[in-house]
Amino acid sequence: MPISFLILLFIVLGIVLLTVKPRNVARPVDFKKLGLASFALAVLALLSASFTIIEPGFVGVPVTFGNVGQQSLPAGIHPIFFLTDVYKMSIQTKAYTMSSVRNEGNKVGDDAVATLSRDQLILKFDVSVWYHLDPAQANNVYSNIGLDYEEVIVRPAIRTALVNAATKFDASDVMSLQRDAYTKMVTELLLQELNGRGVILDNVLIRNVEPPATVSDAIAAKLKASQEAQQMEYTIQYAQKEAQRKAIEAQGISNAQKIIGNGLTQNYLQWYYISQLKELVNSPNNSTVILPYDQKLTPLLNIGGKKP
Repeated sequence: MPISFLILLFIVLGIVLLTVKPRNVARPVDFKKLGLASFALAVLALLSASFTIIEPGFVGVPVTFGNVGQQSLPAGIHPIFFLTDVYKMSIQTKAYTMSSVRNEGNKVGDDAVATLSRDQLILKFDVSVWYHLDPAQANNVYSNIGLDYEEVIVRPAIRTALVNAATKFDASDVMSLQRDAYTKMVTELLLQELNGRGVILDNVLIRNVEPPATVSDAIAAKLKASQEAQQMEYTIQYAQKEAQRKAIEAQGISNAQKIIGNGLTQNYLQWYYISQLKELVNSPNNSTVILPYDQKLTPLLNIGGKKP
């Protein structure tokens, strides 16, 4: 119930109570006191209606007899005409989300924006836009658009910006390297759409881009081929390194054999032969090993590939 109606009600009730004459003389009713009390309530209601409090994060739009005030009321307490209605509008940052995921966006169900790209492929965008009401333009927004400016202005502007920007890009570009460029163009177009509307744009977030099924399959095949190519390249590199390792190992063995072969002189073989015979003599085993040798006690071995 509007407070102005209560004020008028208490005034009329006070007048009626002051003019009425009691009929029950045995138990007279003091209508005069009741009338004065009604006038007191009217005064209290009038004082209450002469001030308004605007909470932080809001502005007040005064409307008197259908006329919107020229200036909005900032946060705080303000004296007003008691017949003035004040509509409070939020100036805090809001997020408008359009998503294909149910109950994730501002609308129930699939609310993603579907549009054609430059190469005539259908793309679906999940987007969130941060914005806030311009405090200085709140009275104009209320007067020209209304309290539901989000659905009247913000939502159509988002859809228009997404659609117009998509016509400048191929589908593959939007989904890969040029997403930042696409987001930048959407932001510029959205700024143009909201210019002069009393809504200030804070940020645009392209949350997801859903390509057509054919493009998704092509992307998946391309990724699979790329992974297989990388695996094959790794296999080839491993085989090359393994071949190099074996070649180095073989070269080392060959070099070692050459060094050993060059060191097998007659004097060394005689010394080594005698030392081994001494160990056999001192060994607790009873076995006997006899090796062929010449008159100089040189073992008759096949050295250097020559037969004795």
